[in-house]
Amino acid sequence: MLAEIIPKLAEFEREDHEYYPRPSLSGPERCERQMVYWGLGFSGNPLPGRTIVLFDDSSWHAELTLDWLRKSVYRVHSTEMRIDCGEKYGICLQGSIDGIVTDILGKDYLLENKSINHFTFQRYWTGELPQDYMSQIALYFRGVQKINPDIHEGIILVKNKNTAQYLEFVMEYKTDDLLIKEMINSRNEKKVINTTINNITDLAFSKFARVKKAIKDKNLPKRPYESNSWQCEYCAYNKICWEGYVEEINALTTDVALSEELETTARYYKELGAQETEIKKEREQLKDILKRALADMGARTGKVGNYTIALSAFTRQEIDKSLVPPEAFKAVPSERFTVTATKQKEEKKG
Repeated sequence: MLAEIIPKLAEFEREDHEYYPRPSLSGPERCERQMVYWGLGFSGNPLPGRTIVLFDDSSWHAELTLDWLRKSVYRVHSTEMRIDCGEKYGICLQGSIDGIVTDILGKDYLLENKSINHFTFQRYWTGELPQDYMSQIALYFRGVQKINPDIHEGIILVKNKNTAQYLEFVMEYKTDDLLIKEMINSRNEKKVINTTINNITDLAFSKFARVKKAIKDKNLPKRPYESNSWQCEYCAYNKICWEGYVEEINALTTDVALSEELETTARYYKELGAQETEIKKEREQLKDILKRALADMGARTGKVGNYTIALSAFTRQEIDKSLVPPEAFKAVPSERFTVTATKQKEEKKG
């Protein structure tokens, strides 16, 4: 009775925003082709109500995080403060920071506050960097330093919406280079990263300049993702982007003469494919032996020498199709890339 009406109510709250450059779109993971469709005014597939509820839920998780921080010894201030991130390549950027955190010694840290699902959280903890978040906070550093040049350290605080765990990326911004120092989780486990992204805001301004030119020229950039990627499946322009793709490929020229240097690359690619198949078969055989050994002992974990053998059950992560408009999956083609070896005819012996 009540559960079904909430997503329907959310659909009435749906708003279509015009495209304009903003820090949240600046990262390398955000599809430029999608941004051009948006800028050209194409109509995308409207998001389902549950997706809108999910986005709203993320906003409230972020607000709850700030409420908890306000109860600590840290002082949270300047929330939603508008800043000018500057102008470059004809692109002007402005934004609103999540806030500034001041410790008991009076040191200020720029704060970017995020809430994400469990699977993305795990990807970050196991080593994947949230590059879009990094680009966004770097632009905020650029703007905040116009007000307070002494703020050059910051934190991206990420909440796991499923488990209420947190992790933070600690970083330093200087002369358009962003140093990601370390990552810390709720159990105070630390991982040293020490990775620097050079010219990070320049890359963001360059991206917006490319999108601006593409919109002006009405020229779509190449697709950066495959049709079955989650980026495409969640994209509002999924259907229109891949429409006519089969005809597009079939219209391309065939049997062109490639550089002779690529012969070695093609041969190596083919050899690796053959090796990969054999390695997979062998690994499956070895896995079966080890699994049978556990089964014979009625165990799910076991130790031998320096090795621990474990069997676990888990729910496979899949795209939640209920969060994506069904129209997005109609007539979306898939693609396959192959390299085949040309058989050479044996010369007949006289």
